[in-house]
Amino acid sequence: MTAEANYTYGASLLQQLESDPKSGEAYDALGVFALENDSPAEAVELFGKAIQLSGPEPRYCAHLGEAFAHLGDYARAAACIGQALVGAPSNLDLRLAYANLLHIQGDHDHAAKNYELLLVQSPNHAEAWFNLGVTRTIQQNPDQARRAYESALAVKPAYPEAWNNLALLERSDGNLAAAETAYRRALLIMPDYGDALYNFAILLQDQERLQEAIMIYERLLAVDPSFAEAHNNLGNCYLKLNRLAQAQNHFLETLAINASHKQAPWNLGFASLLMGDFPRGWSGYEHRLSQYEIATTKWNLPRWNGKLKPGCRILVHAEQGLGDTIQFARYLHLLRDAGMNVDVFCQAPLESLLASIPGLASCTSSLSSCTSTFATPQSGDCEVPFPSLSYHFKTHLDNIPNQVPYLFVDPAKRENWRCLFAAIPPAAKRIGIVWQGNPKHRNDHNRSIPFGAFAKLLDTPGFQFIGLQKNVPSIDIPDQVFDISPLLTDFTETAAAIEQLDLIVSVDTAVAHLAGALGKPVWTLLPYAPDWRWLLHRDDSPWYPSMRLFRQQIAGDWATVVKEVRKALLELD
Repeated sequence: MTAEANYTYGASLLQQLESDPKSGEAYDALGVFALENDSPAEAVELFGKAIQLSGPEPRYCAHLGEAFAHLGDYARAAACIGQALVGAPSNLDLRLAYANLLHIQGDHDHAAKNYELLLVQSPNHAEAWFNLGVTRTIQQNPDQARRAYESALAVKPAYPEAWNNLALLERSDGNLAAAETAYRRALLIMPDYGDALYNFAILLQDQERLQEAIMIYERLLAVDPSFAEAHNNLGNCYLKLNRLAQAQNHFLETLAINASHKQAPWNLGFASLLMGDFPRGWSGYEHRLSQYEIATTKWNLPRWNGKLKPGCRILVHAEQGLGDTIQFARYLHLLRDAGMNVDVFCQAPLESLLASIPGLASCTSSLSSCTSTFATPQSGDCEVPFPSLSYHFKTHLDNIPNQVPYLFVDPAKRENWRCLFAAIPPAAKRIGIVWQGNPKHRNDHNRSIPFGAFAKLLDTPGFQFIGLQKNVPSIDIPDQVFDISPLLTDFTETAAAIEQLDLIVSVDTAVAHLAGALGKPVWTLLPYAPDWRWLLHRDDSPWYPSMRLFRQQIAGDWATVVKEVRKALLELD
């Protein structure tokens, strides 16, 4: 309707009211006109007047409910629609609107009941089936939700929202192929459907079908360029493909759209560290401390600001995995040499090992002991997580404190292990092996090697292979491996055992870090997309002078890596 026609129509309604000032019909018509012209508050008054004059006619009550809904007053809107239903119980539109309002208010039980009442009257009402599915999903009743979505699709096969929501259920049940089919159906119907594009891209990304995920994210961003989470996820896809410049661009784009995005600064830091850009990298990496994935103890101490203050006490505490603690333990002597009193809180398996570092005030894995020590903080006392030491010491590639060893073997345990190996004269050089990492690590499925692939090393002539791998049933250890893992009760034992070996061959685990910290020769086998600390395109590590790196050149291809390690073993003197 043109502006002129709209004005003319409004004037005619006023004339009608002037001719019959007690006409509920006229007030209702004016209310509809006000609502259509974005004046819901005025519409409320007009509909109320219509009801006052003519009683609670279902149509007037329904219109008043619609006006309250426009104002965001859903409770009053539901009450009005409910009153309309009293007079028109078989009106499907009113029943649907009433159920939807109950759903919006969080009254899911009554919403579901009303959707079901509607469906008794009209079993082929696709929208009611879909909304019932949404309600059942919120009620954590996936079986009924699935039946509702399937019923909606039986009535209306070209229903992209139903396909999308059904895909979400399939994915949560682990039916990834069915979920993919449902997403593709949704996008076939509506190619620019943002929710389906985003959810489908995540499904592909979680399966590490990264190139496909990238294509879907790019389709989504063509539709919605300001979708910050899509930029962040796309950056993570590029990161796993070692396309670091593109990853950084998307993390920066994420922050340009949402400067308070939680993950993007950390992801940007990760990419920068992997590129060797440590100044930018450490700054971004510090943002990990705001991430929900990192479980940190709340210490009754201020965070260290990086200033070395002789005489002050500093609590350095474990934050992530065992390997991280070992890697960053190299900084403890810098704090000690600056005159600070250094207390360490670490994981139990590392307690005795880290306690061997000279000059520590204390080292414990007991939280109660640690918190009681700092129950009444003194002026200057502070805390810092191990991984933050690199940031505060402004570490870059040329000043990494990489003098080894910086961890030391207990003399008594050294003698015990010397005697043990002396009783078993070697037929050849002894090679310690580890092929699996911590299964709880989020990237363990990439960094661990299936034993079937790793076992191809074991027929390399001239070597005795010593099993350092923990938590593997002895029945799964082949005869070619001399398994000492039951004796490795903590890392002091592991360190003493490693000292008696000629070489360690390990995937990215705490054992590789330990061997490097002891200055022992260690070959570390890395997935195509490595952790930031291993950088890219080099076969050595600036963190550990005695370490050699063997990298996947194709994602998932451990066979070639193992073949290269076998060749290198044969070339040893």
